[in-house]
Amino acid sequence: MFKDINLFIDDKKINFKYKIENNKIIIKSINNLKINSILKIFYDKNIYKIKFNKSTKFKKEKSGEILIQLDNNELIFSVMLKNNYFVKSVYKYINKLINKDILIQEITLFLNSKVGKKYNKDITNLLLSIENKDKNIEDLTLDNKNEYERIANLLVNNKTYINIAKDMSDLELMLLITSYIFVPNVPKINQETFNDLVNAAKNYDNALENIWRLGMNFDCKGYDYKLLDDFFVNSKNIWYLGEYISGVNQVKHDIIINKIINTADKDFIKQILEDDFIMYNLDKKSKEILKKYIFL
Repeated sequence: MFKDINLFIDDKKINFKYKIENNKIIIKSINNLKINSILKIFYDKNIYKIKFNKSTKFKKEKSGEILIQLDNNELIFSVMLKNNYFVKSVYKYINKLINKDILIQEITLFLNSKVGKKYNKDITNLLLSIENKDKNIEDLTLDNKNEYERIANLLVNNKTYINIAKDMSDLELMLLITSYIFVPNVPKINQETFNDLVNAAKNYDNALENIWRLGMNFDCKGYDYKLLDDFFVNSKNIWYLGEYISGVNQVKHDIIINKIINTADKDFIKQILEDDFIMYNLDKKSKEILKKYIFL
C-alpha cells in the first residue's frame, strides 16, 4: 500500500511494517539496522507529512528525501496523510495503476486518517457505492471494462474529490502528474495552466526530471511546448536534452536545432555532436546543420 514511501541503506531497500494509531500511520522498520549508518527515506511529499521523535537526527535533502544518521538499530516514525492522498488514489485508479481492492484499501485508510475524518459522510457513501453495484444493474453480468467505468465515474464525480482537486495549487498538481513518467488520463487543462505547471516545476527541486515528465504526459495532446523547448536547450544538459528529443513525439527537430544554434555555444554543440544517443535520434538534416555551424 505504501509504494510512495521507501527506505534504503546504501542501495539496499529496508522493509517496514505499519499500524494505525490515533489517526496516524506508525511505521517501524523490521530489518536490523546498523548503528551510525545513513538511512534514506524517499516519499511523496505531496501526499504525506512525516514526523520523527525529537531525539531523531534527520536532514531534509531534495523534495521527498530525508537522511537519518541512525543511533539505534530500530527506527519508528509517523506519517500523516494530506488531502492529496485521496486525489492520488483516484488518479491511480482512473489510470489503471491500482485495482478495485487496492483502491478500497487506500480510500479506507484516508477515511480513518485525521484529515479524512472531515469528509466522513461523503467518503463512507463513496465506499459503499464502490463496493455495491447499483440495484438496477446488480443482476447483470458486467465485464471488467464496465466495472472499471462504473467506479471511475463514481470517483471523478465525487464531491470530496472535486473540491480537493479544485483547490490544488499549480505545484501540487505538477507533483501529482510527475509522480509518473506517463499515464493516459491526465487532467484536462488549458494552455495557461499547462504553462503554470511548467513554471512551477522550473522553480522546484528535480526541475529537469519533472519538466521532462510533464512533456511525456501531455505529449501530442495539443499543447504548445515552447517553454519546454527553451528549457531543455537552455539547460544545456545533454542527457535530458536527448531524452526530450527521443521520448516526446511532438518535439520538432528543426525548432530545437534553431534554438541550439541560437545559443552560439560551440562547446555545447560539440557535446551534442559527440553524444551517440542524441545523434541516433536526430534526423540527417539536423545533424548536418549542427556540423556546418561548428566549422563556420
